[in-house]
Amino acid sequence: MYTLTVKNNYVYDIGSSNGVTIPKTKSHVFNDRGSIYFIVPGLGEINFISLGDKKIEGYPIPKETWGVLVRTHTTEAYYRYEGGGELTAIIDNFGTLHLTTKNGTIIPISLPELVLN
Repeated sequence: MYTLTVKNNYVYDIGSSNGVTIPKTKSHVFNDRGSIYFIVPGLGEINFISLGDKKIEGYPIPKETWGVLVRTHTTEAYYRYEGGGELTAIIDNFGTLHLTTKNGTIIPISLPELVLN
């Protein structure tokens, strides 16, 4: 489990899949987090998918045990940590997501949004 702090600097309130609304200019801390997504009006969703100890194929780093995949429409971030993870997500005034961590490793990755077999 990880702690996710979300700071809303956007022009609208941001909703979450667990019913919490983060008013503009406010922050909210989600403790002992698994998967959760956020609704950013006019831009869509930001999805935090808990991976547990599963690794994403093709990405040998980060090497830590526990993982989270963060997906937006065109970009993904891969976060892994040991012990209690700690992520901070800031949605700026343009709706851009800024991610930081004090515990673990986070890297940008690219996953397909659609695969035809």
